[in-house]
Amino acid sequence: MKKLVRNAVVATLLTVAGTTAVVASPAHAIPYPKDNESITIVYYSDASRTVEVGMLVYGNCLDDFEYGIRTAYSTINRTTCPRNL
Repeated sequence: MKKLVRNAVVATLLTVAGTTAVVASPAHAIPYPKDNESITIVYYSDASRTVEVGMLVYGNCLDDFEYGIRTAYSTINRTTCPRNL
């Protein structure tokens, strides 16, 4: 009986720990561009960031466009444009 109770307690603790880890993970925030900026986000297939699978460009310098797929692996670049655009 003690072993059964111990296993139930361990299972409960592991479930709570796993749920806490999922809830506590940060969200991927998309940055907001300034008046003279455009944001380029390049998405990659995996953590090595060698195979590009998508891109998102938005802001005030270039026309907004998107292609491919969004993944958890990305790089974010800010481009400053001249004030007269």
